[in-house]
Amino acid sequence: MTQDATVQTLHSGRIVWADASPIRGREQGGRRPYVVVSSSDHLELADTLMLVAPVTSARRNWANHVRVMGETGLQRDSWVMTEQVRVMSRDRIQGHLGAVSPQCLARVRLWVGEFLGIV
Repeated sequence: MTQDATVQTLHSGRIVWADASPIRGREQGGRRPYVVVSSSDHLELADTLMLVAPVTSARRNWANHVRVMGETGLQRDSWVMTEQVRVMSRDRIQGHLGAVSPQCLARVRLWVGEFLGIV
């Protein structure tokens, strides 16, 4: 996928396949889906980077794991791990799925804001 194609299809709430390896410690790694958390302004300004949160199909019943809702393209029930938000190079994108609903993205951003102490 070219950088131009990535920029054109990347938006807040989009679910992308990416590989975050190598990792350290308890970071989520390997090829997995991620929700793009970046605002449209951030995506335009930092045009090689994106702020993402990994998605898991493991239900842990943690309050900060937000149930994925929307036309996601995922085959299983899944949750966004808001405690694992990270900046990632767009070069790591390996494909696109669907997107989370606006309500789901708002809940994800609320938790991220809570963890950053800005909510």
